[in-house]
Amino acid sequence: MSCGPADVTLRGIARGVGVTAPALYTYFPSLADLFTELIVRSYRDLAATISSAISDHADSTSDERLEAGPIAYRRWALDHRQRFNLIFFDQIAGYAAPPDGPTVDAQTDVLKPMADEYAAARGRAATDVTTDDDLLDDFLAWWGSFHGLVALEVNHHLDWRDSERIFLKQLSASTRQLIVESGH
Repeated sequence: MSCGPADVTLRGIARGVGVTAPALYTYFPSLADLFTELIVRSYRDLAATISSAISDHADSTSDERLEAGPIAYRRWALDHRQRFNLIFFDQIAGYAAPPDGPTVDAQTDVLKPMADEYAAARGRAATDVTTDDDLLDDFLAWWGSFHGLVALEVNHHLDWRDSERIFLKQLSASTRQLIVESGH
């Protein structure tokens, strides 16, 4: 018998944590609310990790600041594989995140510090990422290149290779290209 996110019930969770189902309902009115909270907390944890890593490199070079976010992103994903998959991949049957709800803001909070560094590396203001569609598309393509490698590694698709070397090589190459193109 398989057990996945679609098999989760509030009653089962309550039993697992040693409380009654009605007690759990005082915290989460529905299973969807619980899933939303788990997703938001995961995003917030990831966002805090990235922000901290970038802050730790405040006095570093532009390329070191730019790379700090993705490196922290990868480390968090490897340390929290299930949470990474929950926020980026697990499709929970019957669950849909509230449109324009807290999961959207939480995901934006993950990307913002990296987008700010990306804009700075391009010689642009951080606000330009949200107002310039071309810059936003470029940032998302840059993020997607390392996000894809991280996703492959998290899910063991690169176990047969040195995935950290591949990740760092790709990140370094994209950073160098970005710096050269921006003339910085």
